[in-house]
Amino acid sequence: MRRFFLLLTFILAIGCGTEKVSRNHFPIIKANLYKLQVAVKEKNLAQIDSLLSVKILDKKQSSDSLIKFVYGVDGSFQFRQFGNAEIIHSNNQARIDCYVMDSTGSTERPMVFFLTVEHEMWLFSAFDEKKESDSLRFE
Repeated sequence: MRRFFLLLTFILAIGCGTEKVSRNHFPIIKANLYKLQVAVKEKNLAQIDSLLSVKILDKKQSSDSLIKFVYGVDGSFQFRQFGNAEIIHSNNQARIDCYVMDSTGSTERPMVFFLTVEHEMWLFSAFDEKKESDSLRFE
């Protein structure tokens, strides 16, 4: 219930601004999450890098650290997808709350991605383990 009110508050705050949020961003952000998912499944570092913002380096993150995060330090996690994704966005920032899932579809590994627009492209600028205390905010 609390999450619903936070989301409603965020939506109302966006609606009260002078700049309208384009609905055209949602399918692009969703497609980028899918591209990232495929690249992570294939452990294709070059493809992952093509979806990352250079700002991610400021957070000491990279394609390598994303692979380690998803597959675990020992590499034994059987990654299947970034599931149950919830996307919120403005015209230049986005947040994706999802789960790192294996074939069981378990929701034991919550994750959050942050995206930003650079050179007219949506790029991943950070990722982290999602904690229950995380509010719906942009990075």
